Amino acid sequence: MRIVIVDDEPKIRNGLNNLLNKREGWEVIGVYEGARKALLDISEKRPDVIITDIKMPEFNGLDLIAHIRERDSRIAIVILSGYGEFTFAQRAIELGVYRYLTKPTKPRELIQVLKEIEQKQISDDKKEDFREGQVQEKDIPNLLVRQAVDYIELYFSGKIGLKIIAEELYISPNYLSELFKKNMGMNLSDYLLEYRMKKAKEYLLQPEYKVSDVSKMVGFQDSRYFSITFKKMNQITPLEFRNSKHPLKS
Repeated sequence: MRIVIVDDEPKIRNGLNNLLNKREGWEVIGVYEGARKALLDISEKRPDVIITDIKMPEFNGLDLIAHIRERDSRIAIVILSGYGEFTFAQRAIELGVYRYLTKPTKPRELIQVLKEIEQKQISDDKKEDFREGQVQEKDIPNLLVRQAVDYIELYFSGKIGLKIIAEELYISPNYLSELFKKNMGMNLSDYLLEYRMKKAKEYLLQPEYKVSDVSKMVGFQDSRYFSITFKKMNQITPLEFRNSKHPLKS
């Protein structure tokens, strides 16, 4: 998998370069401190993935992504940013960004995201939809509920909930709660939990991750509580789920 890194912080650029080049089958083919130079080279280098910051001098990451999308819808894009404002996330969603991660980003979390992208690219058709599995606009008629769902899918690994999402959307928690249940047929908290459990199952299929790692990756700080919740929802513990899928590795 061919990767380009764009970030104006030398420490982050160098750290990502060293981290990702160690992975077998991954190659960092370009490291840039600014978006303008990156844009000039991307068409020629044709990366599979671009990892970019948002706030950079002269030319920001969202502008970079917009220009890339005019030329190529195939490239998977991951944002690493110190800015978590939903206005940025909304624009990222519109541009088809695969994931929006806030700094400081844990290396394990970034690697998992890139592995997900790599799995999606195994197909011979390189132009498959990198946002497959997300709820699409046509599925949810209400704009605010759709934005809430998008927010969950971008930030499920963090400390989020009804109140935080409502604040980001500039509406009251009660109003969002009523809208969400009316349009989705369930409470927002239940949807968030189900989505986290879905991602947990995906991560548990990667044997290199401990249950405690998976717990943090889906937004649980207490791995014991994660295991209890997982069993309550799936009638099986995280370890039992993993062993049932990989019996020879139990």
